[in-house]
Amino acid sequence: MVFLYGRVAIIPLIIASIVTFTYSLDLATPALVAFTFSLIFPIAVCSLVTRYYLGKRWRHALSDKGVGIRIFWLGFIAPFSIKLLMYLTGHYVSVPVKLAPYFGHNSLIFMVVDFQNLVAASLIFTVVFYYPLRMILNPHYARAFWRRCVMRDFVGPRRLYSFTWMLCLFTLMVVLCSSWGVLQVSGYLVPMIFVLFTLGIRHFGPRLMGLLWGISAWLLLTYNDGFLYGVNTEFALSFILSVFISFSVCMLYMTMMFKVNEWMKRIYHSQALTDPLTQLPNLRALEYHVQSYPEGTLCCLRLSNLEFLSRHYGMMMRIHCKRIVTSQITPFLQQGEQVFQLPGSELLIFLRGQHTDARLEHIVELLNSKKIKWHNTMLEIEYGASYSVIDDSLDELHRTLGQLSYLADQASESMCVLSLNTRVEDVSDKTTERVLLLQKIKRALDEEEAVVLYAQPIVNQAGKGYQEILSRIIFNDELITPDKFIPVIAEFNLSTRFDMLVMKKLVNFLYLHPNESEYPRFSVNLMPLTLMQKDIAQKIVSLFTQFQVPTSSVIIEVTEEQAFSESEISMQNITLLRENGFKIAIDDFGTGYANYERLKRLQADIIKIDGCFIKDITTDSLDPLIVKSICDMAHTKQLSVVAEFVETEEQRRLLHELGVQFLQGYLIGKPEPLNTVHTF
Repeated sequence: MVFLYGRVAIIPLIIASIVTFTYSLDLATPALVAFTFSLIFPIAVCSLVTRYYLGKRWRHALSDKGVGIRIFWLGFIAPFSIKLLMYLTGHYVSVPVKLAPYFGHNSLIFMVVDFQNLVAASLIFTVVFYYPLRMILNPHYARAFWRRCVMRDFVGPRRLYSFTWMLCLFTLMVVLCSSWGVLQVSGYLVPMIFVLFTLGIRHFGPRLMGLLWGISAWLLLTYNDGFLYGVNTEFALSFILSVFISFSVCMLYMTMMFKVNEWMKRIYHSQALTDPLTQLPNLRALEYHVQSYPEGTLCCLRLSNLEFLSRHYGMMMRIHCKRIVTSQITPFLQQGEQVFQLPGSELLIFLRGQHTDARLEHIVELLNSKKIKWHNTMLEIEYGASYSVIDDSLDELHRTLGQLSYLADQASESMCVLSLNTRVEDVSDKTTERVLLLQKIKRALDEEEAVVLYAQPIVNQAGKGYQEILSRIIFNDELITPDKFIPVIAEFNLSTRFDMLVMKKLVNFLYLHPNESEYPRFSVNLMPLTLMQKDIAQKIVSLFTQFQVPTSSVIIEVTEEQAFSESEISMQNITLLRENGFKIAIDDFGTGYANYERLKRLQADIIKIDGCFIKDITTDSLDPLIVKSICDMAHTKQLSVVAEFVETEEQRRLLHELGVQFLQGYLIGKPEPLNTVHTF
């Protein structure tokens, strides 16, 4: 009652105690007053001390902060004081004989057990009456308790564990509270109740666990024929009560610690999803948000002159502007829509529903019409935006972010809104030619059939050799050549997706057209960004394994930049490809990354001399010297040499004289569709 009503309950408790003890106990007036004082005074004093340490809300959230103080003062000091005052009362005031054992006229072990009863009543059974009475007095608390402490554990993925745990508890209680009269029940099953509650601590909340433990302990101690079978001494009973009290204290602390741990995890999780400066959700928060709302429109809002202004007004101005812009956008957002922080001068807006393009245009127009105040200076921020429909694919999300950033930068020049949509016909009137090309490329990658493989022969003097795979994109009967789409693919981080599609098509062709030859049949080029992806080499090897195509039938071409790269991931991928049977060719060799120290540690099988040394080899006296030097070095390291851009007979004759083994160019053969070529 003190927990429910505070100091207001003291006088009613005194009156109720006097009335109750007058009719139920045969006590004289001095003994009645002393007994009532012994019970109420320690509780009142310990409650005041607890309030002093915990403040006005000491009666609320019993399992939260201050649980140690409550246990010490109300769980131990108050029962000890009650027992001490009753002992003194028994020495100075006459009490009936039948009540004398409770006032000190009995053995020491009886007094210990009686004191343990008071401690157990305080620690274990307080919650059995506190929570139900508070629910009866306050229906709002009852609903909140049901929603937060009960229902949250019996819905969703936690439901199975909760029902299983409750079933185990019910079964154990039935067994232990029944009159089995079997020693094994009390000897072996009793510890299971402690194990079960220990497992429940990490799953259920502290309030529900405290209530369940109080009810369970009350039933065990009340219906104790099976539970306490074989316990026939005061010492054994004292030991059992000590176990109950110890476990109750441990459980209270464990539930509190687990709750604090969960609270800290939520705080850390929230901080991990929040930018520390702007206090806006970050990219990681965006990933979670997209998974919660798989369909939506992602908008990139660029503050084009914010970088320039921040150089003059400082970094805090940038943070201030982003916060102000976010506050101006927020009133226009609906449920499930949010603003996210991006490094630099950009913000991301996640929109849902229809007409997001019109809504975004309205937001940009509104922002462009407003100024932001910074230290009595009115700043004019210029805005541009881009948007795209997205799904819950995280890999595609990060690629889309790069594309939106580029497009928002273009849009900020005219302070407008541009669309990055997979439907080209919807956006062609709003985007630049480069962005339109990007739409065609993305559409081609989605359809796959639009990416067509060509092959160009690479042969030696005997006419033997292999074919180099070249790609073309055919979109709506329009042929897009590599010189146009390769830069866009590299710029918008589509390299890995494109290269894996080409590799998949090539492997499928090899699977459908097997050949017993031990020599390579094709070579395929991997872009620099592709080799910088972790595990890309393993994915390529797995693709060949899946189709049972020998890796020796394909040569992997990498640029000179990649071959001498300082990137650990790139070098690991190249090494893994070579170890799994692929031959490695260095494309565009001689364009500036090689030096003699690097050439000594070169791990490759083929060198392809860049075309800039071949085009003028018959007229420029320096080019033959360079080609000769490369050939001598290659022969020393037992490398094959390929010359590109061979277009005349004079070039072919001279290159063979200089030591070049394989030639490639229009003189040898033009690229033809892969399904029409004849492999060597």
